[in-house]
Amino acid sequence: MRLKFNTFCNTYITSFTEEFRYAHTISLFRGSILIFLLLYAIQLLPVADAFLGPDNFMIPYYKSSNLILRPLNLLENPRFQHYYLWFLWGFIGCILAYFFLPFKRLWLILVYILLMNIYHKTAPLQNGGFSLLTIEFFMLLFVNENAVSIKNKYWRSFEITLSNFAFLAMRLQVIFLYLVASFYKLKGISWIDGTAFYYVLYNDMYAQPIISNAFIDNIFAIKAVSWFTLLFQLLFPFLVWLKKTKKIMIFAGVFFHLMIAWVMGIVDFGIIMILMYILFNSDDFN
Repeated sequence: MRLKFNTFCNTYITSFTEEFRYAHTISLFRGSILIFLLLYAIQLLPVADAFLGPDNFMIPYYKSSNLILRPLNLLENPRFQHYYLWFLWGFIGCILAYFFLPFKRLWLILVYILLMNIYHKTAPLQNGGFSLLTIEFFMLLFVNENAVSIKNKYWRSFEITLSNFAFLAMRLQVIFLYLVASFYKLKGISWIDGTAFYYVLYNDMYAQPIISNAFIDNIFAIKAVSWFTLLFQLLFPFLVWLKKTKKIMIFAGVFFHLMIAWVMGIVDFGIIMILMYILFNSDDFN
């Protein structure tokens, strides 16, 4: 038994440092995220002055005296707010440059810097999905799907190892999100007794009148939605790793987040979470 365990560990470590098997997954994920951000920036253009400009109505949310973090928060500085369109158009331009020009990692770094400036300035309006996206984008900077083609064996091994660590961290970030969400749901009563969805229907900020009127008196539907949400978030962190149940969990997740986008109107959150499932689009599960 010990010999088999040692053999497994040696094989895994060797694979982790000499092979990156997720090139297609990362390319698809990165491209999808960038297209989403491009569309997000374009729809922000008509109202950019209200959110980013010198006369914006946003309450200062995030300020840092850290010299390293300060470049990620320039739009909180009144001196830079007059140039808000430079940030927004620069953001759009860097995304397009990534798709059509060389030096792709450089463009990704610039996209990240501009993304964080826009995110910090509009943070009071953002949701957990966009926060997750910024975290995943940062880790995405360390993934090099072409690392296997590096000639220097030491640098190649370092790049492959770093890419594997970053890719694993990106997956685990999604897992932790569901674990934390389900943990706090279990600490309350409404999700366990199946009444949580009822309170969502009565929330004026999110509920839509058509949906509320259709479900408000349907006790079975309210309990079914509440328990489905809790059960999905409890099971996803475990069953998504198994080959036999992975597709079921991803299908359930897509349905779940489309339901959030439709019922609660949090469309960007639903889209971002569905895009996260691309990270699990590989055949490495047991």
